[in-house]
Formats: sequence, C-alpha cells, structure tokens
Amino acid sequence: MATCMATSFSGDKQSLGRTDARPLTDLAIKNLKAGESRTDGALPVGNGRLVVSCTKARGQLRRVWTFRYRKEALRGELKIGEHPALSLEHARNEARSLLELVRLGNDPKVARIESRLANIEATRQIVALGSFGAMLDAYVAYLQRSGKESAHDVAAIFKRHVSDPWPDLVKLPANRIAPETIRDILARLVRKGIGRQTNVLRSYLQAAFTHGAHSDLDPRRAAVDSAVFKLTGNPVALLPRIQEFESTRDRILSDDEFKYLWAKLDDIRLEMAHTIRCEVLLGGQRFLQLLRATWADYDTKAHVLRLADPKGKRTTAIPHVLPVSKRVATLLDALRALNGDGEYIFSTTGGIKPIHHTSLPPVFAAIGKTVPAKKRAGIDPFQGRDIRRSVETRLQALGVSREIRAQLLSHGRTTGVQQKHYERHDYS
Repeated sequence: MATCMATSFSGDKQSLGRTDARPLTDLAIKNLKAGESRTDGALPVGNGRLVVSCTKARGQLRRVWTFRYRKEALRGELKIGEHPALSLEHARNEARSLLELVRLGNDPKVARIESRLANIEATRQIVALGSFGAMLDAYVAYLQRSGKESAHDVAAIFKRHVSDPWPDLVKLPANRIAPETIRDILARLVRKGIGRQTNVLRSYLQAAFTHGAHSDLDPRRAAVDSAVFKLTGNPVALLPRIQEFESTRDRILSDDEFKYLWAKLDDIRLEMAHTIRCEVLLGGQRFLQLLRATWADYDTKAHVLRLADPKGKRTTAIPHVLPVSKRVATLLDALRALNGDGEYIFSTTGGIKPIHHTSLPPVFAAIGKTVPAKKRAGIDPFQGRDIRRSVETRLQALGVSREIRAQLLSHGRTTGVQQKHYERHDYS
C-alpha cells in the first residue's frame, strides 16, 4: 500500500481520542517485556493507532505490530507484522496507509483480503502465460514435427545465444519481451565479433514470435485450450537486419584446387572421403540432405538415389531424385560394405547414425591448411559449402541450362537463388 500523508482526525466523532504516547524508538521496542505494549505517538491522532505488543512463546519474545482503528461503524485491529522483520519506519508507513483507508470509509481487513486476491490472480495470469523460453521451445518442436533440417541448429543457436547467457530473461512471459530486449540480445553477438549469425538469430527469433502468435490464434488449439502467449505484436519486426553481415559468398574452387582436394581425400577416413566424393559426383548436393539418405532411398535397379528436400517454407519435404552413375554406384557399394546392415548410407558408426554435418567443416579446414603456402597467398581458403557453388558454376560454363541445373541441385523452385548464390561463370 502506498504511504499517505499524515492527517489529523481529531475532529472525527468516535475517534480513538488523543493520547500522550511518545514516538517509539527501536531501543524502547527492544526493552519491552512480556505482556507489555506501547502506542506509537508519531502517528496523527484520530481513527487509528499503531501498537507494538510483546508476547512470549516457547521461551522466545515476539514483538508484534498491530493497527487498531475505529470510525463510526468501522472498528477492529489488524496485525501488520513483527519487529524487527518489519522495521519501525515501515510499520509507520503501513499504518499511515491504513489510516487513509479508514478515513475514506474502507475497512482495512477487507482491503487487505481484496489486495491478496488481486495479487493471487495477477500471479496466476503471469504463470498461465507462456514464457519466452517456452515459446522458443515450441518453435523448435514445430520445426522438428515438420521435419525441418534446421531444427537442431535453431535449438543450438537459441541455447548458445539466448537461454544460456540470459537465464532470467527466458523465464519472463513472451508478451513482455520488448524490441529493446531483442536489441540487447543481438548486441551481445555484435560485441563478440559475431557477424552473419547475428542476422540468423534475428530471423529465427522473428519466426519464433510469429509461430507463437499463430499458435494462439489456431482454432484447433483454442478448442481445447486458451491462448498461451497472448502476443500483441512481433518485437523483432522493428529491428532491421544488419546489412554489412549479409555478404554473399563468391568463392569457387579452381581446377587445381579440385584436384588437390580429391587427392587429399585419400588421407582421411574412408567413409568421410567417399561421402565427399559422392557429394561432388552427384552434382554438389546439400550435405544436410545427402547425409540423411538411407539404403531404403537407394534403388539399385533404377540407379537412382531419392533425397528429401524440406528446405524453405514447405510443410512437407518434396522428393529429390538423383541419377546414380557407375562411379557413384561403386562408391555406394564400398560404403555398404563398410556400414554393414546399418540404416544410413553416409555414416561412421556402421550405419547406426548419419554423419553430422558439423563434422565436415573441420575436414575441409584441415585439407586447406596443407595447401602449399605460395598457393594459399591472398586466397580465401575453400570450404565445404563452396563445392556446391563450384559445381554449378562449371555446369553453367558447360552450357547446361538453368532449368536442368535447378532440378539437379533442387533449387529451381526458389526465384533468384541460383543467380545470387551459385552462378559465378564469366561469359566474357
């Protein structure tokens, strides 16, 4: 309750009357003996008194604050705390607030009950609201149900850049997250020198808030439950993407680099080497899609390998069928012999689990470090993601049509992707 200005009520009828009590002190309260009580003379005389009483229970003295009040039909007393847990100053402030209630004709006991009920309801509503962390988890779960290849990466980036560094923040209701909060989350990445992933996190956060809002408005869920997040807007939408972090990679491997990479594959684990060879010979497929392939996806009679392409906003992955050449078939036969009866084609665990895409960048980095220094001078080291761009650029140079290349690399359904990310052949 707010502290009120001290007001004299000596003119009111049926008041508690004037008292000669002196203002209490902490020492006077401490010196009280069992059975004694004192009235605080610091409060205005009128409709209420602040009294401290000393009682003894189980050998221990307790000094209890009580507010006694009387005005017309209102009368009673109310315990407001114990000294020293409730200090003399705070007890006086509380008593002044109660005096103001009595002056206005409100019963302090009723007001306290109403206040407690209001606090309980407010707490219940806060608990009922989905937290920021719950909303992020719900978005990841949605991606997993949809078979999105990005689900694992989204969960990892939320944990690394939101949940772990901001443990108290993720406990707040999602609808209390402001644009300034998102700004601070992203600013932390910028301070750490993290570029492109800052924009990636921003995109994932915006998608998570959008999903949370749609979830609340989904009539299928509303039929069995009430809205959880109660979002009124998307706080990420107001934050601009950082354009300087949006540079498109142009690196393509030269013929000499391709030859060097191919030769160095003999020095690494055979399953990994054959995986990279298949990726190149199959036209530069996305590693994420290729690594999920199982033996059930490989038709030895039709000589095709069927991949699933869930990329983009598709709700269901579309089939992506690739022709398997004799050379690729030989590599697949070797992998089958290595992996035995395991489910996955590209595996280092006997086919039990597929190779994780994060295992490949260190392989390319290690090979890149072995390139002679004079050949590396002034050249950006090649990466695994450069293979796909390099293969398409060579197909482009050979005159293979854009439509055929689009089907081969499974990005013909997305306008502008080839020109922006992959076609690097100079016709001049």
